[in-house]
Amino acid sequence: MIDKIANVLTNPAFANFAMNTKYTVTTESIFKATGRPAAIMLDKNVNLDTRKYAATKEGLYQLLCLGIYLTMIPLVFKKYGFKIAQKILKNDKDLPAFKNADEYLAYAKLASLKKEDRNNKKLLSKISNTLKSDDKDTFTLKQHLLNDDKPPEFPVAKGVIELSNLVGTVIGLAWIASELSNYILHPLMRMLGFEKKPQ
Repeated sequence: MIDKIANVLTNPAFANFAMNTKYTVTTESIFKATGRPAAIMLDKNVNLDTRKYAATKEGLYQLLCLGIYLTMIPLVFKKYGFKIAQKILKNDKDLPAFKNADEYLAYAKLASLKKEDRNNKKLLSKISNTLKSDDKDTFTLKQHLLNDDKPPEFPVAKGVIELSNLVGTVIGLAWIASELSNYILHPLMRMLGFEKKPQ
């Protein structure tokens, strides 16, 4: 039993999942949106109507948080965090001039595969034919992907994306979600029949 758990925890796919802020926050939000309402409903010390109200409100709040997170992170924080880092680290070989974070992510996904598995036309088409790690490199990054056993990795780019996701998580969930919930949750709860319209 322990060896099966160890195999899951040491699996590279699981490790990549655990190190990705977007995936972990999304998973946590889904568990909160289902687990917290379920725990509230199991509390027999509180009357049923109160439990239904609290469970519904908590579930809606967690879904609101997830929606805010999934829209804000890719549209705002990942995009602009990556651009800001590129301006700060301009001409630094640790962060080549990728068009955007999505181009880097396509490159990183291909670079993590075995050489024979990298001929993915969809991902390769996202990478510029002229992009190089720096001016001294005689090969493009696309050529490195297709020809090198271990193409260059750019952990700074990965770090920039994860930092942007983390900043977005804090701002989106700690500040924006709590403010928006005041305007969204009560009308939703009224629509579902849990609250009466204020007179």
